[in-house]
Amino acid sequence: MHICHVNLAGGFSGGERQTVNLIRELAKRGIQQSLVARPGSRLWAELESIQSLGRRETAHFLLGHGKGDWDLVHCHDGKSVYWAWIESRLRRTPYVVTRRVDNPIGTGRLTSAAYGGAATVVCLSSAIESVVQQRLGRVDTVIIPSSFSGFPAAPDAVEAIRQQYPAKRLVGQVGRLLKHKGYHITIEAARLLGSLRPDVQFIFLGEGPDEQWLKSQAQGLPNVSFLGHKDNVGDWLAALDVFVFPSLSEGLGSTILEAMQHRVPVVGAKAGGIPDLISDKANGLLVSPGDPEALASAIQFILDNPEQAAAFADAAQAGLTAFSPASVAERYLGLYSATLQS
Repeated sequence: MHICHVNLAGGFSGGERQTVNLIRELAKRGIQQSLVARPGSRLWAELESIQSLGRRETAHFLLGHGKGDWDLVHCHDGKSVYWAWIESRLRRTPYVVTRRVDNPIGTGRLTSAAYGGAATVVCLSSAIESVVQQRLGRVDTVIIPSSFSGFPAAPDAVEAIRQQYPAKRLVGQVGRLLKHKGYHITIEAARLLGSLRPDVQFIFLGEGPDEQWLKSQAQGLPNVSFLGHKDNVGDWLAALDVFVFPSLSEGLGSTILEAMQHRVPVVGAKAGGIPDLISDKANGLLVSPGDPEALASAIQFILDNPEQAAAFADAAQAGLTAFSPASVAERYLGLYSATLQS
């Protein structure tokens, strides 16, 4: 079995991290793999240690279609779907698509043909599957979630972070600085809690196109800190007292899994695929999307009820087995085998 992974994304975010996780896990099993990605993509650096990985660079889905000996193509981003469709027309190579977002699929002819030609569209969550089925009812779908990445945390580094904020409780959000991720909702929650909870500091880890706008929203709030990209994200997650994920729309929200792995209680919005990960009042709290008052109240509840917060964290960690890189890789292997046998 030779799997060709295609990811033509221009940046590196959650989808690219999941591509890396899967390729690494399949490599452990001795699966023959190739990767098609953009020149200069961070994917190449992340996967540099896998010497057996076949490599092909292309800047556009119309390019890079020289002869390949792979049995199946796995598309990891939107543009790669078109690349795989062309490949299937040239060589009748079957392909599967991982759909990571819950926004509507385009209605153009090429988009319809490309998604319609897939053997299976993998959806990260039930919310994504609903969108796909509404648009492409006759396409086979299956839900396979993202995996956690297992970012490590060193006790000394975690303690050093906490010492940067003496006598503070840390509430954090991690990810691309985009409006739909709800950072502005967290900022409003920080504004509401500013005088009520002077012991709370909000920290944002990440970069993105909406950074300046978000910083303008937080102007004058000493309890909000923008820390940019951090290579040691595991240390920062482990230092948190509460992790928040108030996205207005979201395919799944794999960063939630990273927080759960470090036993940090989570508060998420009841949007997109987030409820697939957070069961309200069982392994975390869910609030209405776009509601800073509800978010502030949930944060306070977790900070003021340490036994309940610990129970949420324990339940969340206990449920992580299904989201391990090994478990997710096994599910993809099953899909690959079924596709090639059909």
